[in-house]
Amino acid sequence: MSARMIFAIATLAATVTMTVPMVGPRSADAAPYWPWCSYYGAPSYAHSCAFSSWEQCMETVRGIGGYCYTNPYAPPPSARAAKPHRRHAVRG
Repeated sequence: MSARMIFAIATLAATVTMTVPMVGPRSADAAPYWPWCSYYGAPSYAHSCAFSSWEQCMETVRGIGGYCYTNPYAPPPSARAAKPHRRHAVRG
């Protein structure tokens, strides 16, 4: 490759890198919190915390064995509770 082509590719890569923001996961991308979990007995011994109500969980385990229990993990803090904003008075 010629020096001109390498320079063009490097310039393009730098431009793209600088214009595309480095973004971490947003709260909308996070998994939702489900308050109910299920436990399935032998042979799988699987757990699943993916139910919004006790009734929904029971309908799933009914007939295949298992039971429902409340999610042992606390729900994530809301964005407002995690970062309280303070407003300072502007002094002139």
